[in-house]
Amino acid sequence: MGQATVPLNDKGDRWRDVPAEEFIPDAEAAIMELIGANDVLETAGVEVTAVSGREPRLEELRTQESCEAGLQDAARVKRQARGSESDLDEFETGAYLCRWPNGDFSFVTANTRREALVQLDEWAGAHPSQLFPVDSCMVDFRLNDLGEIELAQFGEETEYFIWETCYPELRTLPSNVTPDDGGEYTREAKESIRQAVRHERTRLWESQPECPQAKTAIGRRLQKALRTVGPVADYYVQEMAHRRLTSKNDKEGKPN
Repeated sequence: MGQATVPLNDKGDRWRDVPAEEFIPDAEAAIMELIGANDVLETAGVEVTAVSGREPRLEELRTQESCEAGLQDAARVKRQARGSESDLDEFETGAYLCRWPNGDFSFVTANTRREALVQLDEWAGAHPSQLFPVDSCMVDFRLNDLGEIELAQFGEETEYFIWETCYPELRTLPSNVTPDDGGEYTREAKESIRQAVRHERTRLWESQPECPQAKTAIGRRLQKALRTVGPVADYYVQEMAHRRLTSKNDKEGKPN
């Protein structure tokens, strides 16, 4: 399936691949594209303004929905396992959730996984497999009486994504743990929740992936000096190389 590239900024020095689905969303659009690319009809004086197809039956829709759900699950597993260099610079959704090994999570807006890793490096070195593309992110904050910003609530879709991605085992606690009448938790319920929280905070410690290494010798030295991950060190090496190549010599006006 073909694709194109579009600039990520006004300078035109950074690009992203655009999949065909963004240009041709459905079968009718694909047929129109094929018709437009063929000059036979135009030569014959025939102009096609629209195409149509029969509506799928309910059984077909259910089958299609089932297949799409399976493909989405497979794609999610693939995204979770990503970490190769080629994947780090692909545009996905523009926002990521990072599930840290200690149970915390962070949101970051970025065009690629590499850019997300660079931003998150302000707090700690993240592994590419700890990043999850976010399709919908809605967060509400409030200002308390002490002039501090507090989290008020997440949007419904965002909250569901957080629980499913970050705390799947905590989410599966029996429904009888939560009081139906909005009253206090029982002592047993509180202990069950504490155990589940401890488990979520530690369950990834033993299965942490190996820290990705930088591709070059200078990148590995920078990685060690900054105590960061390889893709972040590679990013800084590339940025330094780009600046040197684009800098001008005062005398001859040529790249240094």
